[in-house]
Amino acid sequence: MEDSTVRDTFAAAMRLFSVSIVCALALTSTANAQVGIRIHEVAERGVRVDGMLRDWRAVPKVGVGRGPDASMEFALAYDGAGLYVAADVADERLIRQERPSRDQDAVVVVMAMPHGRGYRASEIWLYPGTQHTAGAAAVGPLGGRPRAIRGARVVEARSDGGYEIEAFIPWNQIPGSRGWEEGRAAVRLNDVDSESRPEVENAPSTVAVDRRHLERLPEIRPSGGEHAVLDRFLTQQGIAGATPRHSERADVCGDQRPERVVQVERFVVVFGAGYRDANAYDFAALPVQGAGDVHGFELRDFTGDGKDELRVELTQRDGRGSRRLWQIFGFDCTGVQPLFAIETRKELSEGHVEARVRVGRGRRRGSPPTIEASIGSADGLTPENFQESPSTDAQSILLPWGEHRSRTYQWDGQRFAVVQERPNPNQREARPQTTRRETRRETRRETRRPQRGDAAMRELVSGVRADKNIPARIRPRFVWDRNVEGDRTPERIAVLGDALVVVGPAFRGGQGYFYYQLPVQGHADIRRVTTADLDGDGRHEILVRVRQDLGEVQRDVLLVHQFDGEAFPRLLAVEVERRQGDDHVIRNQVRPGRRGLEIRPGQAAGWSADNWPWSDEPAGDGIQPILKPWSDQTVRYRLRNGQLVPR
Repeated sequence: MEDSTVRDTFAAAMRLFSVSIVCALALTSTANAQVGIRIHEVAERGVRVDGMLRDWRAVPKVGVGRGPDASMEFALAYDGAGLYVAADVADERLIRQERPSRDQDAVVVVMAMPHGRGYRASEIWLYPGTQHTAGAAAVGPLGGRPRAIRGARVVEARSDGGYEIEAFIPWNQIPGSRGWEEGRAAVRLNDVDSESRPEVENAPSTVAVDRRHLERLPEIRPSGGEHAVLDRFLTQQGIAGATPRHSERADVCGDQRPERVVQVERFVVVFGAGYRDANAYDFAALPVQGAGDVHGFELRDFTGDGKDELRVELTQRDGRGSRRLWQIFGFDCTGVQPLFAIETRKELSEGHVEARVRVGRGRRRGSPPTIEASIGSADGLTPENFQESPSTDAQSILLPWGEHRSRTYQWDGQRFAVVQERPNPNQREARPQTTRRETRRETRRETRRPQRGDAAMRELVSGVRADKNIPARIRPRFVWDRNVEGDRTPERIAVLGDALVVVGPAFRGGQGYFYYQLPVQGHADIRRVTTADLDGDGRHEILVRVRQDLGEVQRDVLLVHQFDGEAFPRLLAVEVERRQGDDHVIRNQVRPGRRGLEIRPGQAAGWSADNWPWSDEPAGDGIQPILKPWSDQTVRYRLRNGQLVPR
């Protein structure tokens, strides 16, 4: 299938690659088998497999083998439909047969996909065409017989001393491709020089493949596109190079295109081609100590709105023991919001108690699924020695001796409400204490009058300290008494460590609190917390100013949040200060008021229109760029439909 228009060398054709594609593939060796193979994302159908290679330009290539025979340079790319391969092969004699086999010239891509606790490998064979035989693609098990692939496209062109080949292989024809981003790979050239005795003479490869140790193959490292968005997040969090522990795709908000939701370290990050401007992300810091404390990770529609939510299972630890949470997060294209949480296990020094959670079908066709929590077992814990207070940041665990055998929740449009409770026939109370001293203590506790005012606020904050194991040496900062939720009774807002806490005598019945881990590396990065009524409804919004280190540059970001029932949505994130060294700074002026929020460019020192080193385009991280005094005007934001938008 030669084409006179494509007889130029592969190197020249590579320079015609479209601007949207840059594919980098790291060269590996048996001495360093852990170097990753990078495959760059391209726009959907951004590569046309027509043998002309005009869609490939400025592509860093990987060399395999040496000399005028049995060597090649190749490049890889992908989109949502499949894998693309382009190669420039030096081969003194091309040997082809009509049917796929292992004893003919081909480019072979080995892909090892996650399978159970290990990997299962397949070989993708790409055969160039000749005057008498069309180009073809086949797939087979590692070392096994390859079989033709449906839907693949292979086009080649002969060149001096070899051939050029371009191919597309659909993902659905590659075994295990659902998890390809967590897979491993190698690429080799299969060279046969004798037609009468078709034996493989040479097989140079990026790395030797040991079927007994597929985990030693280089990791597949997707890059570009949405992976560039994730890389930017990791860099900004100071964890560049970290690998996602969980990764799923589903339609979670916006249009019907699926988003990617990953857990990396202790963060949940959402991004994708259909997420906002395709160059943005949102994230939430999970309330855990490390990545290993996240056990479950599932995307499913729990609210019945046609969009998926995230279910995770978390283990939390403090000085008294540990607990397991079953939690749901939602996505609204502006952030990651906690929607529901229930305790499923508590472990103390005396023993542990467990409960079960089951997701069932909605009671009516088209209604949201139900979430049923039911009692489990206890080992070492009894009504007498289990003295834990009811949880305030999650639904409390159902105890084998408690009032209810099961409790069922369902989304009612605003929250996960209780729709059914079943009594526990084995309910029992703790036996009365026998000592006079403990009896008096219980009596005092039962007859104590509820405290009000500042003393009640302090007691509620003390409850937060106990639940979150916050030492007494960490004092509250940025303390405000403002009405932020519910009736006009003010709540107390304070920062404890690196978390925002809200309590109040009328807040959640005076028995609960709100605890929000702020997106900072440490408490010193919380510069200021204030409140302001931005729409004149009598309830204050919360303004948090945090510091972020970006290498040699530091910036302050203003985060504006609002209470909305059980949710705490972010209304705005905007950079308001940037510093580099002691002599370069821009500070915007922030003025909140009843008519909204006003941000003025302020003043700059050391920077000007002539030496400003950054692009004026948004960074894609959901944070509005800082205003420059030499080019920007005052921006006035107004609260509308749950967002602060420019007037």
